[in-house]
Amino acid sequence: MRQYRRVKSGLPAGAILFFRLGDFYEMFFEDARQAAPILDIALTRRNQVPMCGVPVHAVDSYLAKLIRAGRKVAVCDQVEDPSESKGIVRREVTRVVTPGTVTEDSILESGRHNFLAGICRAGDAAPLTAMAAAENDDQSKYKAPY
Repeated sequence: MRQYRRVKSGLPAGAILFFRLGDFYEMFFEDARQAAPILDIALTRRNQVPMCGVPVHAVDSYLAKLIRAGRKVAVCDQVEDPSESKGIVRREVTRVVTPGTVTEDSILESGRHNFLAGICRAGDAAPLTAMAAAENDDQSKYKAPY
């Protein structure tokens, strides 16, 4: 749990952590309590710790449910081979998926636009970049208002 707590402490507020343990992404504590009803999965306990999990092979369908519920998810993967690891397998956050940054076709809703904007402050200037990601659509109708 030390590794889980270390990873969790470095995440943006409100992010649900999908923590890879073998063939599952597990959620613990408040993440599990919040995610279980959205994902329609069982909330269980081990050693008084609330937990729930989803199979790795089906992660996109569960990510889609959380994204559609307006949640952000940090995916923490094993970054070394468990069979070659000495001790605890090293894990790192490999992506953070939010309603505004999702790019997976399996999660995006066809016919619905996904807009992304970014601001980079440089001294007194703060240029804005905007992008409309839409498949099979006339992109020319999306003009920046500046």
